[in-house]
Amino acid sequence: MKKRWLIFGGCLLLFISYTVFINPFDTNVAKRLEPASFEHWLGTDGLGRDFAARLFLAGLISLGFSLLTVLLTACIGTCLGCLAGFYDGRLKRWIHRLEDGLVIFPDTVLALVIAGLFGASPQSLIFAILLIKWISYARLSETLVTETMQKPYISMARINGLTDRMILRRHILPTIIRQVVVLMSLDVGKVILFLSAFSYIGLGVQAPLPEWGAMLNEGRPYFSSAPRLMLLPGACIVLTVVATMGWTRWMKKKGGHVNDSDSELTRSGETRPSA
Repeated sequence: MKKRWLIFGGCLLLFISYTVFINPFDTNVAKRLEPASFEHWLGTDGLGRDFAARLFLAGLISLGFSLLTVLLTACIGTCLGCLAGFYDGRLKRWIHRLEDGLVIFPDTVLALVIAGLFGASPQSLIFAILLIKWISYARLSETLVTETMQKPYISMARINGLTDRMILRRHILPTIIRQVVVLMSLDVGKVILFLSAFSYIGLGVQAPLPEWGAMLNEGRPYFSSAPRLMLLPGACIVLTVVATMGWTRWMKKKGGHVNDSDSELTRSGETRPSA
């Protein structure tokens, strides 16, 4: 395992050192569609830009976008879910009504509507994903908090005079955090696919910034003469999503219990048995 990580780290450092000296935005029409060479490791694209540098930068953008989106979504959904599970009454009913009002909108349709209202940009996609994805985290967290509240040590904590905030911080959050992280790792791959699909149709990351889905669209006219312009970004998307799925399964074996279908919670809020 250590040897694999060393090889991966060495390849990553090699690519980083390569892209430091190569500007992924420099165009040179005289060198367009050049094959792989010592100067350009993966050749050039239709505008003469270094394809390896753009592919690496696109990966950083895709992963950074996905991690940021999933982190924001998890924070919002987990906080609301903990509140709904910990406090019964009006607050819980309002959170449930908000979930029921938003869950009826499909992710893709909502993203298209928001892109039409606010313009095509990564910010619009983040907003659309936040509006839908937080519900899964809220329902997962609420279910876990409700189960944890039945434990004897919670009653003992109340008897010992612990405040609600202390109980949440010391006893509730440590209990649910692992399963929330498993759900986050599963959603990273989904968000990458979502971003790539919308960038492919021009509603995600905008030029001149590279993104794997946008690079697929840019390489489409040159598929017959330079198929690498489509095959390599597509392979990066597939390998990254497969890697996130493998990471999720590894975490589940270590103690998480989130189901792949929609992370143990269906859109209706029902729980399923752990895998």
